[in-house]
Amino acid sequence: MLTLGLNAFHADASAALLHDGNLAGAIEEERLSRIKHCAGFPGRAAALCLERAGVRGRDLDHVAVSRDPSANLMRKVLSVLGGQAPAGMLAARLSNAAKVRSIEDDLRSALGGEPLRATLHAVEHHRAHLASAFFCSPFDDAAVLSLDGFGDFVSTMWAVGRGHTLEVLGSVRYPHSLGILYTATAQWLGFDRYGDEGKVMGLAPYGQPRYLDRLRPAVQLTDGGFALDTSFFTHASEGVAMTWDEGTPKISRLWSARFIEELGPPREPGAPLTEHHHDVAATLQALTEEVILHVVRLVQRKTGMKRLCLAGGVALNSVANGKLRANTPFEEIFIQPAAGDNGTSLGAALWVEHQLLGRRRRFVMGSASTGPEYSPEACAEALARAGLGSERVDDPAAHAERTARAIAAGQVVGWFQGKMEFGPRALGNRSVLADPRRADMKDVLNSRIKHREAFRPFAPAILAERTADWFLDAQPSPAMLMVLPFRPEKRAEVPAVAHVDGSGRLQTVERAHNPPYHAVISAFERLTGVPIVLNTSFNENEPIVCTPDEAIACFRRTSMDLLVLGPFFVERSG
Repeated sequence: MLTLGLNAFHADASAALLHDGNLAGAIEEERLSRIKHCAGFPGRAAALCLERAGVRGRDLDHVAVSRDPSANLMRKVLSVLGGQAPAGMLAARLSNAAKVRSIEDDLRSALGGEPLRATLHAVEHHRAHLASAFFCSPFDDAAVLSLDGFGDFVSTMWAVGRGHTLEVLGSVRYPHSLGILYTATAQWLGFDRYGDEGKVMGLAPYGQPRYLDRLRPAVQLTDGGFALDTSFFTHASEGVAMTWDEGTPKISRLWSARFIEELGPPREPGAPLTEHHHDVAATLQALTEEVILHVVRLVQRKTGMKRLCLAGGVALNSVANGKLRANTPFEEIFIQPAAGDNGTSLGAALWVEHQLLGRRRRFVMGSASTGPEYSPEACAEALARAGLGSERVDDPAAHAERTARAIAAGQVVGWFQGKMEFGPRALGNRSVLADPRRADMKDVLNSRIKHREAFRPFAPAILAERTADWFLDAQPSPAMLMVLPFRPEKRAEVPAVAHVDGSGRLQTVERAHNPPYHAVISAFERLTGVPIVLNTSFNENEPIVCTPDEAIACFRRTSMDLLVLGPFFVERSG
């Protein structure tokens, strides 16, 4: 049986294909369109999932879309009539409904125009998030929590998962949203592009949460989760306008004049960051953690479970995630790599497969390597097109040793191997690798390749079996979705990946999930005594590279020292 899941007409459009319950492929549209956070219809992603699986559109049995405009429709109507939502909301929802109904036509066109026999399913947004979190987890039973901005009039939903079923226990609905709080404050701080919230999380350790008394009234903790004071925001009175000119989402301003009353004038994008801005960022992060911990404890009381699965855009807050086990009764936590809206394509397909059709679960998502892979022949052809000379190394041990020696020598390495990752992070297949021991490496990467804000940290990729030697409260973090404190005695050894507060957004690397990547870090440890390399995404102000040609183009226009493209080593000349 073939089930195609789609996140369509929403930011981070994506497609995921299940073949007899196993994940055959999952791809974000941005990696193919080359437009960051690409919205609209994921036609390229859907076509590539099917092509890689060797199937046609007419072979599909089910198509699941992670939007259901009819969900909570009566609540939407009552909210408008009661003045809790702007009158234009219903018109926007009807427009969205029309787009979702047109998906069959869009999909047919993307797949070459042949007729489809598949049954189309509209899956409520947060149910797709819940399914994406639990049904591919290693747990037979668990509490499941989805936290984000909004989707189908809901911002938060929790459930208990057992076997192949999910029982939804509660939710937080419009206009209350923790994602709205974070995005609005990020906008006030001058980070107004879609996806900029992560920058605020990186800025927060530079400040102190001095303004909790001013910002805390914006959100109240309740027995049912939390509630916003909507006087701080514009979404309940003016609505939220999301546009995607040229495919990139843009969100209208969410903060109200109340923000200025409490925190002063907003920062203009690109203006200098002051101590005041640092402190507002720290305040936002501290308040967000308060709310997340409150909701997680509530979910634990409601379910009685000791294991937790997380999804939703707020679940990308790796700083908060790293504090859950130490501050709640949960003992094990699972967050799959595409926890944001990109992962709802997978979740929608899993919801249909298990919740609707009752089929047993067949796979655990231990790796993000779900995208296209390119053969050595394809890499060689790309190098020939570019006119680049190279040396081929096929022996795995020699390949790892040579890469590790380059990193230890201070070289910046573009690392292109295996299948492209699903989700926002490069996790060892489309990565730039560097030496974490060099105090100047952050500046080197920012000046030569990444051009990021200086306050944003780079990630330590560590051998999973060595995590407890270097981090406190060591726990698995294979998708780089947890921040943990370094052991104090270890911080000075890896200044390029230890943040200003002594923490690191770590990736734990297991040999079973990525043997070549694990081998490079192991070789680096043999050379240096440090089982960590700096890992950042293989890109330069663009989506992460997907193809060999894109990797070569990025290598050439930046100042990387070495490109490792499959088995080929390309040294920078001149």
